Amino acid sequence: MTPSELPESPRDPAADAPSAAPPAAEAAAEPAAAPVPPRGLMRAVRAYTQALQRGAGDLLHNLLAAAQLLLLRPRPLAAWRIGGGPLLRLLYLQLLIGLGYDVYVTGLHRGHLDAYALPAVTFWALALLLGAAILVAAGRPQADTQSPAAEEGAAATPVYAVLALASAGFALVCWESLAASLLAIAADHIAAVDHYYPLLAWLPIIWVALAYALAALRLAAGSDAPPARRALVFLVAAAFIMAPQWAVDPATRLWTDEAADDAAAGAGPDAPQGEQALYGQFDLLSDALDAIVPGQQGVTELFTISFAGDGNQDVFLNEAVGADAVLADVFDSGEHSLVLANSVARPLERPFATATALERSLAEVADRMNLDEDVLAIFLTSHGSPDHHLSVSLPPYAFDDLTPERLREMLDAAGIRFRVIIVSSCYSGGFIAPLSGPDTLVITASAADRTSFGCRDGEQWTDFGRAYFAEALSQAASFEGAFRIARGRIAEREAKEGLTPSDPQIFVGPGIREQLQRLETRRGGRILFAGAPARPVQQPSNSRRG
Repeated sequence: MTPSELPESPRDPAADAPSAAPPAAEAAAEPAAAPVPPRGLMRAVRAYTQALQRGAGDLLHNLLAAAQLLLLRPRPLAAWRIGGGPLLRLLYLQLLIGLGYDVYVTGLHRGHLDAYALPAVTFWALALLLGAAILVAAGRPQADTQSPAAEEGAAATPVYAVLALASAGFALVCWESLAASLLAIAADHIAAVDHYYPLLAWLPIIWVALAYALAALRLAAGSDAPPARRALVFLVAAAFIMAPQWAVDPATRLWTDEAADDAAAGAGPDAPQGEQALYGQFDLLSDALDAIVPGQQGVTELFTISFAGDGNQDVFLNEAVGADAVLADVFDSGEHSLVLANSVARPLERPFATATALERSLAEVADRMNLDEDVLAIFLTSHGSPDHHLSVSLPPYAFDDLTPERLREMLDAAGIRFRVIIVSSCYSGGFIAPLSGPDTLVITASAADRTSFGCRDGEQWTDFGRAYFAEALSQAASFEGAFRIARGRIAEREAKEGLTPSDPQIFVGPGIREQLQRLETRRGGRILFAGAPARPVQQPSNSRRG
């Protein structure tokens, strides 16, 4: 074929058209083509995406298999995705769950990540890896390389059994961490859970230990193992779940508040046992007492002392400060008030609450009162014991607890006649008989044989403090009236939540009732009183329920 006979290639009609713009203008008008990623990069991205999908699938698969174990349904060796990757992903998930709870407790903006806590919070992983190896070695004879599940072929080798048992343990710990975190959060918001939390906190651990021990029987020993060997595997497996609970400090957190931790550990200058806190206590108490203004002659006024005994939980400090503010607002006692409070986290905020400090404070306040007309209100908040001791605690010091007999001795020695005593603690009804008198009003958060509720760290109020001070007293502006309101609300809440009634108590002497009727408040100068019959309210029996 000659060149003239060759067919012409098709032509672009646009090529024959006259150019409307110079080449430079065309280049500027048409956007440059996007660069095509190299094939190697695309393959890498695709491989990475597929790896992430496989990893997420393995993680979900192991978690679902562990959920079956929690239902006490044994899973075979082949049910587990094994290897370093699946184990690491389960470890990362457990750390993430723990970190989330730590942020909830500490606060996102108050804390920081503590990398030094990693060895402590991951100790359980090493224990489970070691335990899986020990369990497989103890559960099968040395020569039996195909037991306990020879029908599963290669999946029945000892190495596979160790990795499968470790995967089961890691996945179960993830579920346990999630359940424990949710339970602790529920205790912060539900009084019934909070009351039984010391017992409920062990349920996830015990249940996971049981599930893991049953899994070890299937994965390590097999159904054909002798009963003695199976019993040994069961007990050792449960021990490897339970033991880390005592081997590691439960207060260790990945997300921590450094200032609070230093104070709690005594590592900072503001720690309770620090030199600044210790030697500053005398001046701190003296300054607080000097700030109390003497009463006016001829005017019935209220003086107040709030006492937060237990320094391990800031709820008592918070409640003492809150009660002081409410009393100041209702009875205009701001210039006649004092707060004594123990706090591990904030030891320099208030003078220490000790029996000695209270005794000195009562003597100083008595000097500023007109004893024939002024009233002293003492609010005590702390833990209480069945023998009616109010806890006074601030580690590392060993303070004496406060008893109602000791308090009465202090008040009598100070010569204070008109007394209002409010006690927020468990078993606080035991304070009524030793403190009662014609010129005394005593209010307690519970009966002598009952517990009260809500003393959880970080809260502003206990259940009684919230009902009495935050809700009732500001409404009634009367000690007796507020008690009636608070008692009813507390009974409703406890019945709704299925709690044993705390049964708050009151005693009112005739002399103090008459004096409280003369007590002026800042609310338009009104004289506020209870309006109940002018006779003492006798202490109800301890068996009475609200």
